[in-house]
Amino acid sequence: MTPSGVPVVGRVAVLGSPGSGKSTFCHALARAGVPVFHLDDLYWHPGWQRTPPKEWRRLVRDLAHGERWIVDGNHLDTIPERLARAEIVVLLDLPVLVCAWQVVRRSVRLRRHRGADGEYLPRGLRPADRPVHDLPALLRKVLGFRRRELVAMRRLLAGYEGRIVVCRSRRAVRSAGRELTAALRACPPAPGSRPGAAGPTSCTCGGPRRAAASLPLED
Repeated sequence: MTPSGVPVVGRVAVLGSPGSGKSTFCHALARAGVPVFHLDDLYWHPGWQRTPPKEWRRLVRDLAHGERWIVDGNHLDTIPERLARAEIVVLLDLPVLVCAWQVVRRSVRLRRHRGADGEYLPRGLRPADRPVHDLPALLRKVLGFRRRELVAMRRLLAGYEGRIVVCRSRRAVRSAGRELTAALRACPPAPGSRPGAAGPTSCTCGGPRRAAASLPLED
């Protein structure tokens, strides 16, 4: 706690369904000056190539040992590495229909503009790549998230000793964002601290996109 009673937080893991707004939420939190790392930026490479498993686990482990970070992404196999270091976990558990609508809306925007144009897109992928434009597959992931990924996440989170913030509505997301922005700002970097595996940039995708403007976290 700071003298004014604001909690001090330096490391936040953000989980949630596709379409729940994880990337937008993290882009908005980047205003606090803490580096943001999208796991999909680090995992995917041009031509829809994945990072090899051993290298991937090592990369996420090194990232988690940084002193200050906001990490966006599920990637169940690496959640334990993040939980070992995260001070707060935010789980965006919005209604399925809300997430599905956001996925459809994002797909339409990407197809219409033939580029990200304000929508988050993993930097190793193009709008024409299958993981981006395969709307039926994306919707199946949304519809199956609660039955599969969320069940596995809850098992992993059961052993987590830090604070878990579950957001089930947009209002809850905004409230969590305001609180976390203040907490992150109260945690200045320690002298000589490591910002994370991707370096001291504000965001692995090149900086907060226009999408962040749709989620005002400060009054």
